[in-house]
Amino acid sequence: MTLLVVLGLQWRSDRVGRADGGHLDNPPGDAGQGRPESITTGNVRRNPPADLNFNPGWIGSACRSDSDCEYPGGFCLLDEEGFPRGTCSARCHKYCPDRHGQLFSPTFCIEDPTWADGQGICLARCNLHITVSGCRPGYVCTSMQRLGQTTTRMVCLPDNGTPFPPTECTRRLDALPVTYARPQMADDPTHAAREGGPAPAQPICQIDTPVLLATPIHHVDFRHQAERLPGNLLVACRLALALEKLGRLLEPLNIVEVEHNGTYVCRTVAGSAGLSAHGRGLAIDITAFQRTLGTSVPVSSMWRSPDGAQGRFIRGVLDRIAASGIFTVVLSPKNSSSHRDHLHLEVK
Repeated sequence: MTLLVVLGLQWRSDRVGRADGGHLDNPPGDAGQGRPESITTGNVRRNPPADLNFNPGWIGSACRSDSDCEYPGGFCLLDEEGFPRGTCSARCHKYCPDRHGQLFSPTFCIEDPTWADGQGICLARCNLHITVSGCRPGYVCTSMQRLGQTTTRMVCLPDNGTPFPPTECTRRLDALPVTYARPQMADDPTHAAREGGPAPAQPICQIDTPVLLATPIHHVDFRHQAERLPGNLLVACRLALALEKLGRLLEPLNIVEVEHNGTYVCRTVAGSAGLSAHGRGLAIDITAFQRTLGTSVPVSSMWRSPDGAQGRFIRGVLDRIAASGIFTVVLSPKNSSSHRDHLHLEVK
């Protein structure tokens, strides 16, 4: 399946001459993101801000012509090419630069869907801290691979489909104090959890009702360990319901941030051919907890020094999570040597 089919975009015939101009392959721009000082959580559906309030004057902003994209190598993906009200972009080989601030979302380098030459363009990543949908009006969060790699991120691409019908799960999510978006996703082929491991028995990853969940959840941020700042969580709707309960459980413990190393990851269970719950968006691996006062407490401290203060703290958090019944599978340093440094929380 190609973007030209999925999105119905038109090939561009006048970008010759710009292919080698203004490549913006600066240091990776998707390691962190600008974040507003405050956001409105809850299921209140606000009117989306004007196009100019999303990455203004930068990659992903509205434009009428190339002159509106006033940065090195900038050009406009036009309305007639399938980009509503235009989108500023730039050429890239692998990475794209970011601007930090309240109205700016990180960027991402994907294969150009409007040009059949395998070159890359920069687009804005989804950011639920800026708009309710995570994108400008007329755009939708779409799972895309980085140019030449298997790394995927949610980027803003034209919404040419029909609205998602509500499900029983999303109706329950609508009644909770969380913010989320319904992204577009294609099925992904799995890969073995360990290099040289057995071929996957189930070669396709599918998420039942995928949602992009914003943080904080009950004043608890969720941050990927590879990111500098908290971000959105790509999960199945059922896991989103569980994470809302988890945030509610952790807040009274004065935990303000959960560090994790993945929710949806298309792979098999380590050392086996069975599809991991991560391949269905039904699990999260937690590596540390940040308290209001004090330093971050790694889950590994429960293994290294079980009788120390940090080990006792992790054990206490783990006991509360296990007793809550929120998750059907809870793996930890307590019962699995392969989970010495993280908690695996999964819903069936």
